[in-house]
Amino acid sequence: MIWLKRLLLAFPFAVAAAMTVLMTGTDRFHLRREHVAGFAFLFGVPWGWLLDHDWFGNVHSRWAESLRSYAVILWIPALLYSACLWLLLRGVGVRKARGK
Repeated sequence: MIWLKRLLLAFPFAVAAAMTVLMTGTDRFHLRREHVAGFAFLFGVPWGWLLDHDWFGNVHSRWAESLRSYAVILWIPALLYSACLWLLLRGVGVRKARGK
C-alpha cells in the first residue's frame, strides 16, 4: 500500500516530465506544438489563478524564458497537485486511525 501512495504522489511529476519532453521535442523539430501546448495548459488550468501573476519578472534570455514557462505551466502545478494528494492521503490516514 505504501508503494501505491508513493506512485500516486509521483504521478503529477511524471506527467510534467512527459509534457516537458513532448514540448521540447515538438519545439526542436518544428512540429505542430499547439496540440501539446493545449494539454500542458490543461494540466495547469486549476492553478491558473495562482500562477497568472508575474511572479518572476521579465526575463530577456530565450532559454531562461522557456525554463520559466515550463516551471510555471508544468512543474509548479505538478508540485501543487502532489501536495494536495499528500494532504488528502494524510487526512484519510488520520480519519482511519481515529476510527480504530
